[in-house]
Amino acid sequence: MATATVDSELKVNIGKMIFYITCAAGIWFFYWFAGIQCPC
Repeated sequence: MATATVDSELKVNIGKMIFYITCAAGIWFFYWFAGIQCPC
């Protein structure tokens, strides 16, 4: 029972980490792409 709880918490933490990395990459890509489009 205890191992299952730790395993599920670990999966949730990994899921959050992947989610945050994806969000950060999306924001970075958005600014990078906007920088290319900007003539200034």
